[in-house]
This record gives sequence, structure tokens and C-alpha cells, in this order.
Amino acid sequence: MKILKIISVLFAVCVMLTSCLGKAQTQSSSQPDSKAEKKPTLHEDSYYIKWAIPDSISISDKTLEKINMILEERYDLGVSFVSISDTEDYANELKKTNADIAFSGFDSEGTKPCEQLIADGYFAPLDDLLEGSELYEALPMQLWECSKINGSTFVLPNETAQNIGISIVFDLDKINRAAAESFDGDITKLPILLQDGGLLEYGLQGFEFMGFYGYYYADGRLYSPDGKEGLPLENESAITWLKTVNGLFLSGNATDDINADWSICITRDLPAVKKNNTYIYSTKCIIGPRFSATTGILKSSDKKERAFKLLQAVHLDHDIGNLLIYGTDAEVKDGCAYTADGELMYGYINKLIFGINTGLLKDGDMLMRFESFEELNNYYDENVAVCNNAKIITEADEQAKVMNSLSEVYKSKSFDEDIKAARAKLHK
Repeated sequence: MKILKIISVLFAVCVMLTSCLGKAQTQSSSQPDSKAEKKPTLHEDSYYIKWAIPDSISISDKTLEKINMILEERYDLGVSFVSISDTEDYANELKKTNADIAFSGFDSEGTKPCEQLIADGYFAPLDDLLEGSELYEALPMQLWECSKINGSTFVLPNETAQNIGISIVFDLDKINRAAAESFDGDITKLPILLQDGGLLEYGLQGFEFMGFYGYYYADGRLYSPDGKEGLPLENESAITWLKTVNGLFLSGNATDDINADWSICITRDLPAVKKNNTYIYSTKCIIGPRFSATTGILKSSDKKERAFKLLQAVHLDHDIGNLLIYGTDAEVKDGCAYTADGELMYGYINKLIFGINTGLLKDGDMLMRFESFEELNNYYDENVAVCNNAKIITEADEQAKVMNSLSEVYKSKSFDEDIKAARAKLHK
């Protein structure tokens, strides 16, 4: 009997222990995993800064969640995005939203919707918010200067703009180094340097070469550093350049094929130059007013200070910037962003729309890349000048249309006649 009592007691203890263990396991499995990724607090809609962007990009829910986690922890902020079709009239679509921050859109042929939005008073002036801010100190003064209208700043400049001067690159495997280094900027010497069989790769478009001489060209007008306004077709340096390049095209010594095996290359896109044994003659980049692909705070927003705080965080906090550009699925190795398949990611469109480029992970884009804002500012101090004389033009006029029709006159088979006809149209 004593043995049976002992066995029954032990059985009861086992049942009790099993029951307790089962409850403990059930309770344990119902608790959140301590290693699981934290999620941001859900707030009322009024907490979030609403940001309007074109639907050419999308921010996944997972990425937005991660961004809002960082914003909440570091800045007591939150963001939400609203997409607008960029295949329609972006400016009018934007006006229908009740966003706080907006991408200004892109210029299109013959129109300046970005400048028109500012001219219509849609964006709020940022001067008071920028004064003394980290963001204002971070970006180069040249960028701030070219984004002003009537002395005030309404939009943040875009860091992805490739402000590179005109460069003439000599392939030293084909051009004697001494001869290349003797080049002093006189374009008429290029045919001599090319000699027999040499090929010039012409990588410019329209009249953008005018920056080579220190001018700024836009909307059919030419602005000189000393404040004079004129026309490219009345500028002796412009005609000399075009006529020289035209002669090389006619003789078969020039091409605009980017894959050509050139001896001399004229370009703004130095990162695209693949040859290593080169000598490069470069000029400063001349920049004027620039509003396409910028970002601003809408005048209708009642969260302007918090919206500016968000813009500052996006530019200065590289964790947020990298999430906006590459999302949460990027594989990071040696400072580069890769896809799951091991391919370098391309973040150019996102960089363009959010206006950020400094301090981000490396990717497959051919953009100049700056590790820090100090490096960015040093580059601008040495290589970029602002043409403060250039004027804001919200609509393309007849003069601009004539000049645009001559965008490839350097390849003309009747150069003198085409220039004469264009001058006659302009004089009308």
C-alpha cells in the first residue's frame, strides 16, 4: 500500500510538472520575440509629414517602416508619401494634393513647370528656416545661389546635378604627351593635334560648350561673366568652336558615338571616360538658375518647421538616405549596395527625386560621388562658378525655339547657310 501511495504521489507530481511546463511553453510562445525587429509607434495622421513624389519610384511598406523607426527615435518625426503621376501634368496634379513637402517635377520641352510653381507662390520661402541651419552649411553656396528667385530660396537644390566643366581628354596612346600638354584652350588647334586618322569624340549637346569660355547658356540666351546678355550666333568664340567641330565632322575626323575609339574627347561626363592613359584639359563649370528636380515645402502646409526638420534629416542622416535610395533589401559589402543576385544597384532615379547624393553607398551609377559634405564643398570651391546674371524664364520663347533647332548644327552639311538662316529668324 505504501508503495502504491508513493507511486500515485509521484504520478500526480509528474502531471502537475507537465501541466506547468505546458503552460510555461504556451506563455513563452505567445510573447513577442525579443530579437524581432522593432516597429515604429503608430500615430495619428497629423503626426506624419506628407511628401509628394512622382510615381516613377515607390517606397515599400517595409522601407517606410524602417525609415519611420529612425525618424521617431532620433528626431520625433514621421513621414508618409503620396505618389503623383509624372506622365500627366505633374504641376497641376501636385496642386491637388494636401502635401507638406513636394518634389518640384521636371522641366519639359518648351515649358518650365518648376519655375512656374514657384512664381505662382505654391512653395513657401525657406530663408528663415535655412538661416543658421546645419543643412544650409552642408551644401555648397553655389547650389544655394542658383536656386534663388528674387533673392529668396524656395526649394532645396539637388545634389545629383553633375556640375562638371567642359573637359578635353587626350588619349596619350595616340597623342604625344608634349603636344597634348601644349593645348591652351584654342579649339582651332584640335585638327592639328588629331593629325591624319585621329578621331574626335564630341560628347556635348546644343550650346552647352559655351561654359568652356565662361558663359552660361539657357533658353536661347547667352550670359557673360561681366553681366552682358547676348546670342550665341553673335558670339565669335561660339561660331569658331562650331565651325571647327563641323569641319572635323565633314572630314570624317569627328563622331558623337560614345563607343568610338577616339584620340581626343570633348565631354562633360568625365566618369564615363574609360581610358586610363590620358591628359585632361578642363574648365570650371558655369551654372545658372536651376529649379528642375528640386524639393520644397508647400506654402499651404501647417507643419513647415517639422517639414524642414525632416528635409534636413534626409540630407544629413545617411542611414535615412540609404534607405530612401536602396530600400531594406540591399546587400551591403565594402560600402557598396548590391541586389540579392550580387549585382551593383542603381539608385540614380531615387537620388534625383530626393535630391541626395553625398555620403551614400556606392552603386552602379556614373555620378561623381562625395564621401562627405566637406569633400563636396571643396570640389565646388575649386571647380564650379555661378553665373549670377542669368535670368529666370518660365516660358520658352521664339528665340529659344530657333536656338533649339540648331542643337546639332555642328554636324551640318551646309553650316554657313544654316547659321545665316537662323540669324535671320532671330532678327525678326
